Amino acid sequence: MNNLFDIKRFGNYFLYDLRRAKNNYGLSLLVIGLTPVMLFVFYLFFALIGSHTIEEMPEELHFLAAFVTVFIVILGAGTKIYGFVTRKRAGSDFLMLPASTFEKWLSMGLIVCIVLPVVFFTLLFGSDSLLSLLFPNAYGASLLSQQWDPGLFEAMEDSGIYFNLPGVMFLQWCTNILVFTLGAVCFKKNKVAKTLFCIFGVSVVLSTLAMLFFGHAHFGPDWFTERIHDPDRMLNSFNWTLSIIYTVVIGGLLGGLYYRLRTLKH
Repeated sequence: MNNLFDIKRFGNYFLYDLRRAKNNYGLSLLVIGLTPVMLFVFYLFFALIGSHTIEEMPEELHFLAAFVTVFIVILGAGTKIYGFVTRKRAGSDFLMLPASTFEKWLSMGLIVCIVLPVVFFTLLFGSDSLLSLLFPNAYGASLLSQQWDPGLFEAMEDSGIYFNLPGVMFLQWCTNILVFTLGAVCFKKNKVAKTLFCIFGVSVVLSTLAMLFFGHAHFGPDWFTERIHDPDRMLNSFNWTLSIIYTVVIGGLLGGLYYRLRTLKH
């Protein structure tokens, strides 16, 4: 059992992995997380030059900044933090570290799925909320206040609809970041581009299979009518389908990462 997992050895390795992740991606993550600050400075600069007056920054810019920063982190974090394992010298040093493959795999999963989003979204929403607090008239409302609508969720619960939006967003984050982390440890060069190409190829195959399946399956008008008139059954089917898809996809990605680390040789 100690060859597979030892809590003290894992703790030491996890702390080492955290320090390495900070050294490899910490500064980049800090800059990306403070994007709202840089965006606000540029907005003030061009507003003063153009109209000499400062109006409230459009809320579309807030959402655009959040979307772009999330996209950048998902694309680049895996490569920056773990892309070194495909290099001969650095990869050999990685294999020689005193930790089992399972412990290295577990540390990798915790960092990209838990630590990374916690630090990133703390920086993003923290800087956004601080700007909204200090400059309410120029910066406008924060992302959290714009996105969070308690009335909507209360209305859904009153209607008997239970949808765990934060849970789905977390699972989607895990799916996306694990895809590009797997690409980072599999491809030696052009990691992001090759991963995107693989995603496109898999999407084409799955779309083709889905069309063939639904083309031959018996999903006639009666099938949909029956579920439309039974919302509980329709919602239950949707939740089960979503849970199965995320379980299979995330499980497959984690399994692929473990297999890659176990078979990694230089």
